[in-house]
Amino acid sequence: MSLPLNPSVLLESKTLRTSAITNFADDQALEILAKAKAIIFAVWGGAGWATTAQMAEYFQVTESAVKELYRVNQAEFRDLETKTLIGKDLRDVRQTFCLSSRTPKARIFSPLGALRIAMLLTESEIAAQVRTIILDLVAAIPTITPHPPTPALPLPEQRLHTLVQAMKTLAELTGGKLNPYTEQHFRDFAANLLAEQNRKTLTGSQENWMGVVNFAEMELGKKVPLSGTHYRGHLGTWVRTFYPQLGSRQETRLVNGTQQYIYVYPCHDPDVAAGLTKAVEEFFNHPNPAIALKKAGAFSKKSRVLEIVKI
Repeated sequence: MSLPLNPSVLLESKTLRTSAITNFADDQALEILAKAKAIIFAVWGGAGWATTAQMAEYFQVTESAVKELYRVNQAEFRDLETKTLIGKDLRDVRQTFCLSSRTPKARIFSPLGALRIAMLLTESEIAAQVRTIILDLVAAIPTITPHPPTPALPLPEQRLHTLVQAMKTLAELTGGKLNPYTEQHFRDFAANLLAEQNRKTLTGSQENWMGVVNFAEMELGKKVPLSGTHYRGHLGTWVRTFYPQLGSRQETRLVNGTQQYIYVYPCHDPDVAAGLTKAVEEFFNHPNPAIALKKAGAFSKKSRVLEIVKI
């Protein structure tokens, strides 16, 4: 903490008084008071306490001055700084605090309460010395600059809700006619979000299984078209044809509005991620991937499957 080294600031600001006093415990407060002038606190309830008269004697002011100071500023004092003794509590400590049997109640202050008085009392040289000591100690406390927490993504449920609201807003703005690519991207994102979260919830793993289209778009920043020479269907066939070693796992994902089996790859594996990256780059660099796939017999395999189904 850092405070201006001007003793008057403690007299003027309740916030600074409370901020300063929170740096100390009772034993530290007692040490501060003792540096200005010797003082003795009687032990009651396991802690040190002194009466209003003892506070007046310590600060070299009248008892009425201490009482008036408390009356005006009583809302500022915390329970651990002052207490009112009445009834049984008062009877039990009359001898401890040298109180008259005719005293109906008594106010006592802890060392922290005495520090509070010192920060409020203007007509006392001892109080001024205590304020100076407090400021010197507080100024010596190193300032700790808080580091903001690392931003984190919202929970999957919240992200999904935000996505749904965004889709509704876009649908309203476009009259319900979303660009097919945009709509498919939203659907794939939602499906992947749920699938990934469910997998982590069930297994606690850090695995990241992705389809090649999602990998190309999300990891490599590619735009995989829905049609044309480099459309997404050919990209998947390209990987399965020329890079079969990357895996053959299939999962049900939402594709064009329907649940379909698609090939997914362990993108958390650096070797697989590197292989997919190479495959995607080769695919987009080829002038006509369909010709290369046809030469490799990729489409003839599908034809044989169709013939078997017809039989």
